[in-house]
Parts: sequence; C-alpha cells; structure tokens
Amino acid sequence: MHISRRKVIGALSILLTSGPAIAAGQWWPPITDPPTGQHHPGRWVWAELLTRDVGTAAEFYGRVFGWTFETFGPADDLKTYTVVSSGGVPIAGMVFIDRPDASPARDARWVGLMSVPDVDAAARQVDKAGGRTLVAPGKLGERGRAAVFADPEGAVFGVIHSATGDPEDGIGAENQWLWIELWADDPAKMASFYQPLGGYEVIQGAVPGEISGVHLTRDGAPRAGILHKPAPVPSTWLPYIRVASVPDTVARAQAAGGKVVIEPMRARGTNVALILDPTGAPIAVAEWSRSREVAK
Repeated sequence: MHISRRKVIGALSILLTSGPAIAAGQWWPPITDPPTGQHHPGRWVWAELLTRDVGTAAEFYGRVFGWTFETFGPADDLKTYTVVSSGGVPIAGMVFIDRPDASPARDARWVGLMSVPDVDAAARQVDKAGGRTLVAPGKLGERGRAAVFADPEGAVFGVIHSATGDPEDGIGAENQWLWIELWADDPAKMASFYQPLGGYEVIQGAVPGEISGVHLTRDGAPRAGILHKPAPVPSTWLPYIRVASVPDTVARAQAAGGKVVIEPMRARGTNVALILDPTGAPIAVAEWSRSREVAK
C-alpha cells in the first residue's frame, strides 16, 4: 500500500505508546452469548475501544456503521462496559480510559485481542521475546482469562481465552471486522515475535498475493498482516471494518465528526481509507466482495 507520509505522520502520532489505564472494578461480559464452545487460536476475535468519551464514540460508530450498543455495570460511568453489536452480533466493547489529567487530548485507541489456548503461557512468551506486560494475566469477570501487552516496538495488543468460546470463524459481514494489520519498523522481526504466540505460519506479502510485508496464517487461514509503517510514528495495530462503499462510509464519517487521514484509494485490488473517530481512534475501512470471499 503506497501511503503519503504527509497524510499519516500528523494523524497517527497521537497513538499512545504507554499501556492502557482502565478503571479498577471494570465489569467484563462474555464475548459470545450464547456460548459457542469453539476456540480458534491465532484468530483476532475481539476488540476494545479505549476512550475518554464513550458516548461520543458510540454516536459516531452508530451513525457511520449502524452499530448498536448495550451498557452494563454500576452507576459510575468509569466502571461501565459497553458492548458493541453489528447486525445483532457482538463484535467489540468500549471502555473509559481512566486518566489522571484533564487534558482534551484525543488519545483513544482500538486494542485487538488474539485468541490463545493459554494466557499465562502467552505472557511468558511475550517476556521471553522482548515484549512488555501492560495488564497481567487474570480472570475478567464472565469473559475468561486475558492480558494486554506491548510488543518490542511498543504496539499494544491483547490475548484472550474466552470462557464462552470464540465468535464463529470467517470474514465478518458488512460493518463488521474484516482484517487487522500491524504497522511496524521491522515486519520480519515482528513476525518472529508473533509467530509463536499465534502458532502462525509466516507468509511473504502483507495480504495473500503481495510481495511487501508479511501475513500470518493458521490452519491455512490468513489471520493478520504486518507492513513496514509508512512514517516515523509509533508502531500500531490497525483494524479494518468491511463496508459496502468506502466513499459513502468516508462521507458519513466526516458528517459524524470524524477526520479522514487517507482519502479513498485503490490498494490490494479494492477500495480502502483511513479515518479517525471524534475521540482520536484510527480505524481503516475496506470493501470486500462476495466473489473475493469465494476466491479466497
């Protein structure tokens, strides 16, 4: 993907390089209800939006993607948890960042969670390979066992062993998750870091058919891509949402208060764009036709 350095450097430099600070006493619902009883190690099965303003974020994502929301927890907003659904399917959560300062900085981020069979073993592997533990392995309410880490370049990610099983495997429907990729200084080195965590095979090309970057597969299914980051900004995992029309989605995002970082463009045989939600979290959108699913 050829992306303008000028367009990206200003917007993505807002990404945090420190660990997420989440309120104590947070309530964590299961990621699948009803339970599936299935686990897909190496698949990125969930995402959390960490933001100072859940209400503003929810209004944006509702207007742009038609997402719906259900909030759980006590009266204290900082300890509530908001489940995000698309087409009636839970796909993500939103939580308040509990920060001591009152600055108006837009410093939200999406954190993806990889399914693993053993969270504690994953933590040991991260430490051995030069990463950092930001949230130590532990049981999160009805959710299961999880932890949050930073890789050796500082990109934040989580792992989970869901108590109720992972979501059904496969490409998400429109307005659900399509892909996730790491923008890194050294894609080959980061592939070596993540390979044992997900039990991945490392394949040349950030997506199948490309020669730049790499992608990570498990049991023959592509799970994530790793690209050389296009500007000197913090390394980060970038999730993609599948949409029917990238230009229409971008127009809705602008009308809802989002910022377009990368205008709609052709990449990997489809249309993509990069936007920031009004609280500062970057998100990519891409089209994916039924014919591409069948070909894959």
